[in-house]
Amino acid sequence: MITSELRAQMEPPFLLPGVAATYSSNLETTGINARVYYGIDHTYCFGPEISYFRKSHEDNEVSLFEANANLHYIIDLNKGLGFYPLTGINYTIETKIENQGFEEEKFSENSFGLNIGAGFHYTVGRILFFTEYKYVISTLEDHFFTAGALLNFSLAKKGGSKQHN
Repeated sequence: MITSELRAQMEPPFLLPGVAATYSSNLETTGINARVYYGIDHTYCFGPEISYFRKSHEDNEVSLFEANANLHYIIDLNKGLGFYPLTGINYTIETKIENQGFEEEKFSENSFGLNIGAGFHYTVGRILFFTEYKYVISTLEDHFFTAGALLNFSLAKKGGSKQHN
């Protein structure tokens, strides 16, 4: 269960913007992830996120952009530690640029898909550290491993009003 101190710090609704490092098993490279989650209550949060990867080889370059909208179901384990299964939708654009002498060829592939996965988070004050695994089911399927931090901004209205003289 969440302690009363932690509940006060994460009074719903809340907004959680953050950044992370993310690893693509297909590209075998690390990219950057940015996300903003909206916490409805202490059990559900959802939001958009984007990730970008780029990998260069001798004669070619591959980049991957993905946009996601995910829902987390949060299970409190112990004093700030939580586990969450996740599900959502995905849109991926993979671009390959091949250099062939004096010519350059560009290939792009787009795909819609579904996300499934799970993660853990740990809250320290207003910072929420997380690590998660996500599998994208699509024609551009991939496995992603992500670790990062979010900052909690409670959107709850404070009780009582103060009068100014």
